[in-house]
Amino acid sequence: MTRCPGRGIWHRLRRIGCDPKIILAGDQWVRGLPELLAAYREEHPAARLDDLVSAVAVGCAWTLASLYTLTEPLDNPRVVDASLLAYGRARHEAALVVLDRINEIQAALRDRLR
Repeated sequence: MTRCPGRGIWHRLRRIGCDPKIILAGDQWVRGLPELLAAYREEHPAARLDDLVSAVAVGCAWTLASLYTLTEPLDNPRVVDASLLAYGRARHEAALVVLDRINEIQAALRDRLR
Protein backbone atom coordinates (compact mmCIF):
# COMPACT_ATOMS: atom_id res chain seq x y z
CA MET A 1 0.00 0.00 0.00
CA THR A 2 1.27 3.45 -0.89
CA ARG A 3 2.09 5.81 1.95
CA CYS A 4 0.69 9.30 1.84
CA PRO A 5 3.47 11.52 0.47
CA GLY A 6 5.05 13.85 2.97
CA ARG A 7 3.59 17.31 3.00
CA GLY A 8 6.72 18.57 1.30
CA ILE A 9 5.97 16.73 -1.93
CA TRP A 10 2.26 17.31 -2.44
CA HIS A 11 2.19 20.75 -0.88
CA ARG A 12 4.96 22.04 -3.12
CA LEU A 13 3.44 20.36 -6.14
CA ARG A 14 0.02 21.83 -5.45
CA ARG A 15 1.43 25.32 -5.00
CA ILE A 16 3.79 25.24 -7.97
CA GLY A 17 2.46 22.78 -10.55
CA CYS A 18 -1.24 22.79 -9.77
CA ASP A 19 -1.89 26.47 -9.25
CA PRO A 20 -5.46 27.21 -10.38
CA LYS A 21 -4.28 29.89 -12.82
CA ILE A 22 -1.97 27.39 -14.53
CA ILE A 23 -4.57 24.62 -14.70
CA LEU A 24 -7.34 26.86 -15.97
CA ALA A 25 -5.08 28.46 -18.60
CA GLY A 26 -4.85 25.33 -20.77
CA ASP A 27 -3.29 21.90 -21.04
CA GLN A 28 0.38 22.85 -20.64
CA TRP A 29 0.25 21.82 -16.96
CA VAL A 30 -0.34 18.18 -17.98
CA ARG A 31 3.02 18.19 -19.78
CA GLY A 32 4.71 20.28 -17.11
CA LEU A 33 3.85 18.14 -14.08
CA PRO A 34 6.00 15.17 -15.11
CA GLU A 35 8.95 17.52 -15.66
CA LEU A 36 8.37 19.21 -12.30
CA LEU A 37 8.31 15.89 -10.48
CA ALA A 38 11.33 14.61 -12.41
CA ALA A 39 13.24 17.68 -11.21
CA TYR A 40 11.99 17.06 -7.67
CA ARG A 41 13.16 13.46 -7.86
CA GLU A 42 16.62 14.54 -9.04
CA GLU A 43 16.93 16.63 -5.89
CA HIS A 44 15.33 13.95 -3.69
CA PRO A 45 16.39 10.57 -5.15
CA ALA A 46 14.97 8.65 -2.17
CA ALA A 47 11.43 9.76 -3.07
CA ARG A 48 9.36 6.71 -3.97
CA LEU A 49 7.67 6.53 -7.36
CA ASP A 50 4.26 5.76 -5.84
CA ASP A 51 4.57 8.72 -3.47
CA LEU A 52 5.41 11.07 -6.30
CA VAL A 53 2.61 9.79 -8.53
CA SER A 54 0.03 10.00 -5.75
CA ALA A 55 1.12 13.52 -4.83
CA VAL A 56 -1.20 14.98 -7.48
CA ALA A 57 -4.28 13.22 -6.08
CA VAL A 58 -3.35 14.04 -2.48
CA GLY A 59 -2.80 17.70 -3.33
CA CYS A 60 -6.10 17.81 -5.21
CA ALA A 61 -7.96 16.19 -2.32
CA TRP A 62 -6.40 18.66 0.10
CA THR A 63 -7.48 21.57 -2.10
CA LEU A 64 -11.05 20.28 -2.27
CA ALA A 65 -11.12 19.69 1.50
CA SER A 66 -9.52 23.00 2.43
CA LEU A 67 -12.00 25.38 3.94
CA TYR A 68 -9.92 28.54 3.45
CA THR A 69 -12.25 30.42 1.15
CA LEU A 70 -15.27 29.25 3.17
CA THR A 71 -14.01 30.10 6.65
CA GLU A 72 -12.80 33.59 5.86
CA PRO A 73 -16.36 34.90 5.36
CA LEU A 74 -17.40 33.28 8.64
CA ASP A 75 -14.43 34.61 10.59
CA ASN A 76 -14.44 38.06 9.04
CA PRO A 77 -17.28 38.80 6.59
CA ARG A 78 -15.73 42.17 5.71
CA VAL A 79 -12.88 40.43 3.86
CA VAL A 80 -15.20 38.90 1.30
CA ASP A 81 -14.68 40.67 -1.98
CA ALA A 82 -14.76 39.78 -5.65
CA SER A 83 -11.15 38.57 -5.69
CA LEU A 84 -11.69 36.13 -2.78
CA LEU A 85 -14.82 34.77 -4.44
CA ALA A 86 -13.02 34.40 -7.77
CA TYR A 87 -10.08 32.67 -6.09
CA GLY A 88 -12.38 30.21 -4.31
CA ARG A 89 -14.21 29.39 -7.53
CA ALA A 90 -10.96 29.00 -9.47
CA ARG A 91 -9.48 26.65 -6.84
CA HIS A 92 -12.56 24.46 -6.93
CA GLU A 93 -12.82 24.43 -10.72
CA ALA A 94 -9.11 23.63 -11.10
CA ALA A 95 -9.37 20.75 -8.63
CA LEU A 96 -12.26 19.32 -10.62
CA VAL A 97 -10.21 19.58 -13.83
CA VAL A 98 -7.39 17.64 -12.15
CA LEU A 99 -9.81 15.00 -10.88
CA ASP A 100 -11.27 14.65 -14.35
CA ARG A 101 -7.81 13.87 -15.75
CA ILE A 102 -6.21 12.11 -12.78
CA ASN A 103 -5.70 8.78 -14.58
CA GLU A 104 -4.04 10.49 -17.55
CA ILE A 105 -1.83 12.58 -15.27
CA GLN A 106 -0.75 9.66 -13.13
CA ALA A 107 0.06 7.57 -16.23
CA ALA A 108 2.19 10.43 -17.61
CA LEU A 109 3.99 10.74 -14.28
CA ARG A 110 4.70 7.00 -14.12
CA ASP A 111 6.03 7.02 -17.69
CA ARG A 112 8.31 10.00 -17.05
CA LEU A 113 9.59 8.90 -13.65
CA ARG A 114 10.47 5.26 -14.44
